[in-house]
Amino acid sequence: MNTKQLYFNKTIKNWDEAIPLGNGDLGCLIWNKSNKLRFSIDKAGIWDCSNPPKNQPDFNYSNLKQLVKNGEEKTINQKYDDCYYNTTPTKLPTGKIIIDLGVRQNVISKLDMQTAEAELHVGGIKINSFVHAEEDFGLIQISKPNVKISVANPKFGKHKRRFFVKAFKGTVQSLKNLVYPKATVVKKKINGIYIQYFVQPTNESFYGIVTASKSYNGTTLIAYTVGISQNNDFVDKCVDKVITALNTGYENAFEQHKAWWEQYWSKSGITLPDKFMERQYNFNTYLLAGCSRKGKFPMPLQGVWTADNNGLPPWKGDYHHDLNTQMSYTSYLKANRIDEGESFIDYLLNTAEQGRAFAEEFYGVKGLCLPSVMDIEGNALGGWCQYALSPTNQLWLCCIMARHYFYTGKDDYLREKIYPYMKEVGEFLLHMLHKENGFYKLELSSSPEIHDNRMSAWLTPNSNYDLALMKAFCVNMIKTSNVLGKTDVAEKWTKILSDFEPLAVNENNVLMLSPDESPYESHRHHSHCMSIYPLRTMEYDTEEHKKIIDSTIANLEHFGIKNWVGYSLGWMAQLYAVQGNGDKAFGMLDSFFRYFCTDNGFHSNGDYRFKTSCSQRCRLFTLEANFLAMDAMQEMLLYSENNIIKLLPAVPADWKDVAFENLRAYGGLLVSLKLCDGKITYLKFTAEKDIHFTLEEPKYECAFALSKEMDLKQGETVCMHQNS
Repeated sequence: MNTKQLYFNKTIKNWDEAIPLGNGDLGCLIWNKSNKLRFSIDKAGIWDCSNPPKNQPDFNYSNLKQLVKNGEEKTINQKYDDCYYNTTPTKLPTGKIIIDLGVRQNVISKLDMQTAEAELHVGGIKINSFVHAEEDFGLIQISKPNVKISVANPKFGKHKRRFFVKAFKGTVQSLKNLVYPKATVVKKKINGIYIQYFVQPTNESFYGIVTASKSYNGTTLIAYTVGISQNNDFVDKCVDKVITALNTGYENAFEQHKAWWEQYWSKSGITLPDKFMERQYNFNTYLLAGCSRKGKFPMPLQGVWTADNNGLPPWKGDYHHDLNTQMSYTSYLKANRIDEGESFIDYLLNTAEQGRAFAEEFYGVKGLCLPSVMDIEGNALGGWCQYALSPTNQLWLCCIMARHYFYTGKDDYLREKIYPYMKEVGEFLLHMLHKENGFYKLELSSSPEIHDNRMSAWLTPNSNYDLALMKAFCVNMIKTSNVLGKTDVAEKWTKILSDFEPLAVNENNVLMLSPDESPYESHRHHSHCMSIYPLRTMEYDTEEHKKIIDSTIANLEHFGIKNWVGYSLGWMAQLYAVQGNGDKAFGMLDSFFRYFCTDNGFHSNGDYRFKTSCSQRCRLFTLEANFLAMDAMQEMLLYSENNIIKLLPAVPADWKDVAFENLRAYGGLLVSLKLCDGKITYLKFTAEKDIHFTLEEPKYECAFALSKEMDLKQGETVCMHQNS
């Protein structure tokens, strides 16, 4: 099996099973509808951000607290939740290119992940396509001249209506709910090149797909791009761009594109005995580069592959900070794809002003806090306010930022950008707390997404979710302050940390939801487990911690997967990896990839194949579970926290041959390893900074002697192998 290839021997007839291409800004899905090839195009940043909830009166935390105190559930939902179902703000689908080859035969499709190129065959005709890795255009080459091509804008509404896509009522709104002026469609020739484009007005801007095509030597070459502007001035620049791309030619442009992808794949890699699992890892590594690039917008829920189903994207294609964005960016560090992950960190830093405004306007305090559910401009979208407007989700974002530093060691980036941001978040947090019996408490507390949006979702402060995040934030402030020599600040946060209660644990040693409520049912969001993963503030080290972790996992097993979605399985795999249970971690991931993903590998949220006991049968594409599962595989291969390294801590018992190259560890350490016939035969460490780390005794026999304590200088490499 070629584990860097997707192959389909039957015509792809669903958009969420399509061949995905992307460069972090421009995305394309290749599939077939009504016997015509469809290239569904998307571009990051195409949003309609009009009519945000902040324009409503009394949309603030003070009013929310009073309503909660009065038990006014209906009013709370009307004020804070109903606005989420306004049609805007929302991510917008861009449009499509439709190609009629004049044949009605089976379409064979292939994606070469190594080069990010699609290849299709139908009726003796060959189609090759890629989205350029570094430039803002895509190319399509067809081994047939004079192919019929059309460009289509989304079919927005003509009259004010309100309805949802039938299959997903309440989650996916129809395009017809958006009423825009009719798009302008233009077809013309310039020097023998056929130009087609549309210009779609929205409430805030204009956008469109621009194509250029020509036939030569028995082939057709198509170039495309997407433009957006406030004043409809993008067309000329886009026309120049696609004509230049045509003149560059497919082969020349492809060589430039391929070179970027070769460099990308060289950064790290894994080899597994289970080739299905290895392919899933490679696919998700491919997706990361496809939908996240430094200097571009970070991926929202669907990355750069918005649905092409006459609907707006599920959940508005927005930024959910109660799990989704954080888990979308959980794999890049160990995968050693720093630039791709830094897209998210930079975006958070660049929205600091919006965070300051939201802290003051909504919460009425100084500091910085982004809405937990927001549009691309940082506007709150509303939703279940227990989570969509939670103050602690911002702390999770800060944990991501701190972890970025701990794994990269970029001191200047910490000093100049991350730390000042975290300092303002700390100011916000302290304004939100009050002392009760000597301990810090939040006035309102919750645990995503326990009890949905009912009054019972307001848990007794502090929920373990909120508490775990507040304590983790304190730890990160202590560690980063010490790095920067700010010992007085570190001491301040050490004192603050001591004024939080321990996490709530029940009589069965199970982590609770809150001090007076234990987990009570199967639930998709393992929010009470935050301290175990992803925060890793409760390690599998002491007997007490082992007892709590084992009992909490057993409790999750007891309730089962009935109400889980895809990311629940990836999260459970992470918990098993912490426990060192490779067989169960593998089982979770295998079920996820086989039953909670469409044929192309996209996470579908539910088990739409009806293969498990999970009752969630939806088919709604989001990306967070893909990257969470990818990271779970990495955690099975390499543990790295606080300069402690564990090799192969949670691989299945029957895996005797495993290898990985340049997985990134804590402190900027790159680690490579080979396990051959159950014995570690090769091990390499490369230090990007001066580092001291502890190497725990591996579970596997080693072909050479290992030192428990190791010191490496910046740029130093230590390589051990069977004959050393």
